Amino acid sequence: MARSSIISHPLSRRQVLKGGAALGLGSAAAMGLTPAWANPWGRTNVYAQGVEEGPEVSLAIRRESLPIDGQEAQPITINGTSPGPLIRLKEGQDAVLRVTNLLDEPTSIHWHGLILPPEMDGVPGVSFAGIAPGETFTYRFPVCQNGTYWYHSHSGMQEQLGHAGPLIIDAAEREPIRYDREHVLLLTDWTFEDPMSVFRNLKTMEGYYNFQERTIADFFADVRNNGFAQTAEMRGMWAQMRMSSRDIADVTGSTYTYLLNGHSPQENWNALFKAGERVRLRVINGSAMSYFDVRIPGLKMTVVAADGQPVQPVPVDEFRIGVAETYDVLVSPEDDRAYTIFAEAMDRSGYARATLAPREGMQAEIPKRRQIADRGMEAMGAHGMGGMDHSNMAGMDHSGMSNMSGMDHSSMAGMDHSGMSNMQGMDHSTMGGMAAEQAKIGANGLLLAGEAQPGSRYDQAGIGIDPDERRILVYRDLKAITPWPDRREPGRELELHLTGNMERYIWSFDGKKFSEVTGPIHFVKDERLRLILINDTMMEHPIHLHGMWMELENGQGELIPRKHTLNVKPGERVSALITADAEGSWAFHCHLLYHMDAGMFRVVQVS
Repeated sequence: MARSSIISHPLSRRQVLKGGAALGLGSAAAMGLTPAWANPWGRTNVYAQGVEEGPEVSLAIRRESLPIDGQEAQPITINGTSPGPLIRLKEGQDAVLRVTNLLDEPTSIHWHGLILPPEMDGVPGVSFAGIAPGETFTYRFPVCQNGTYWYHSHSGMQEQLGHAGPLIIDAAEREPIRYDREHVLLLTDWTFEDPMSVFRNLKTMEGYYNFQERTIADFFADVRNNGFAQTAEMRGMWAQMRMSSRDIADVTGSTYTYLLNGHSPQENWNALFKAGERVRLRVINGSAMSYFDVRIPGLKMTVVAADGQPVQPVPVDEFRIGVAETYDVLVSPEDDRAYTIFAEAMDRSGYARATLAPREGMQAEIPKRRQIADRGMEAMGAHGMGGMDHSNMAGMDHSGMSNMSGMDHSSMAGMDHSGMSNMQGMDHSTMGGMAAEQAKIGANGLLLAGEAQPGSRYDQAGIGIDPDERRILVYRDLKAITPWPDRREPGRELELHLTGNMERYIWSFDGKKFSEVTGPIHFVKDERLRLILINDTMMEHPIHLHGMWMELENGQGELIPRKHTLNVKPGERVSALITADAEGSWAFHCHLLYHMDAGMFRVVQVS
């Protein structure tokens, strides 16, 4: 466990009890302790970093020496741990969170996914001034929701240095979900490099951290499978764009150690259960840059919540979790044996793992890692040919993508598409060419609320996933329990393009970095609007809107799910309905930390 080696405050008896509870059910039972945060329904939690129970919580942020994956490191700690402690609040409380900055630089905490007043949102320069060194800032807000959330710094690169932790809000009334025990699983990515060095490396050389490039053996294998002409053309296209078909992740396992609750795979963090129990796993992707594919070989998972909001149960074998997303799943291990919780990085360069077991110290077989996949037509169709510089796309007519170097996508120089079955199972009919008459259009000429946008690929999990191998969660599966109260059709549409230049490592909205925009995006107070996101890059982007829910239009009609973070795949068109009921200034950005810092950030002004 990544725990501080420096004890700077005496611990109260209450803190000791809570720390003991955090060691696990077995430890608590042996000590005769009842966890301070246990509720009448018999739930327990063994998140490794300790628990801070609301409504009043004090947090101290400092830089300390402690071991990570067996090496001495200097992460940012919160109350002596990195990642930070689990904060537990209850719906209906008035939270009082006192944050003391013991760093030598300003800091902040953003409560990711919480609906609260803008001055409590924690984004320096947008909603407050930040927390200066030596200062204590008190966050006060009513807790008006429940579910699985998290918190993290919104100052510089501090999130990459371990400044993050889980936030669980218990429901005011008994939830319909029944379970005997719960575990919080926080996924993070740690590098022993200075984050600013990582950023400079990305700007210096495209693919700096990609050590899984294609080889001559891969070329000959492609020739055998697809023929020489098709293989040569595909290679030529990628060379023209000065990119690699294996640019799956900007930062990879070549520098990252993937952690689960602060533990490396070798440290094998244990989550306990008793055979026959129903266990709730609250999975949070608190990483800076890494998408994970999560599975538990031998156990079916039932997804019951997404981004803290309940959804109708979906039985799956695996789910992809984008940066900043959360999923709650139920599992029911019947046997007295260990199971591996396996979170494989999307680019297959590493993994995080833990063991779900009836006793401490057990472990199960670790699944064989899959091979890295290649970007296919879905990335090319969006990014375009000829090395286009997307940082300069502000004036482009994106409506038909017709100016992509004049390329005739229908012919592709005689390419035999029948041999391209490995292109992520892409449905090319959705690449922006779907006729409007195929969609359901309302009286105002806009797509009806809840209908899937033409160009969306909600039925696909994404690159590197074989849907025939196991049952995978996709966005199309997510269906709310009850309709959102605001049933109005959208009054207008706002379309934004996700743009970038991989070679220069510039990321932006509509071709403009945050430093180049002249004002905020404007939402009219209480309006109902549709936000359309079109990904013109070859990378996934998890897009996060502060202060308001985004209702993902995934074709589920009035039961479309509410999310705070939307994953947009390369070449994809994603839409969400928003009720602009949160007056003030709010951050809106890609949640890949280095993309945000490189310019994919805007401010939304609601007035």
